[in-house]
Amino acid sequence: MSSSEISKGSINWLQSAMTLLASEGPQALNIARLCRDIKLTKGSFYHHFKDFEAFKIALLAFWEKDFTEDLFEKIKDVEDPEAQYEMLFNLAFEKDIAADVAMRTWGQSDETVRETVQKVDTIRLDLLAGMYERASDLSLESARNYAVIDYSGYIGFYSLFPNAPDSWARDLASLQTRALLADSKSTRGAL
Repeated sequence: MSSSEISKGSINWLQSAMTLLASEGPQALNIARLCRDIKLTKGSFYHHFKDFEAFKIALLAFWEKDFTEDLFEKIKDVEDPEAQYEMLFNLAFEKDIAADVAMRTWGQSDETVRETVQKVDTIRLDLLAGMYERASDLSLESARNYAVIDYSGYIGFYSLFPNAPDSWARDLASLQTRALLADSKSTRGAL
């Protein structure tokens, strides 16, 4: 299922599932629990999803759209790469990173989830690499290296400190980004 195939009627189910996934992890995702949380019946669930596997595919498409495609759509027309990065940075912190961390955990035991996480990571890294390439006139390989360091810091921080206040995460991410951009401009990616 592509993100464009997500029906409006299924959005409540998917949003509820993302909240549950973020707060309790993938083991909490089951039809009975979702029905209880959203206060709807199993019949309603099966009206929107053929089975749990179809639900999982829709949830992955929803996560990809809501946490990646929609953010990139909002920044695509910003010409200045540093301004584009700043906007992306602010939009990313509006999302519940716990959902990203939970997706990664789920992907360790589910191949379909793992493939989607890898796809999303590639999309995000490609965008970041493009920003570094334009902001610092780097080669694509060097820009990719900076993107990997940047993105790893973002994901790694929340893996290490899942209950950290967002203000701390923002401060550290901002510091890291400024340092990476300054380094990329002064060294042009040379080791």
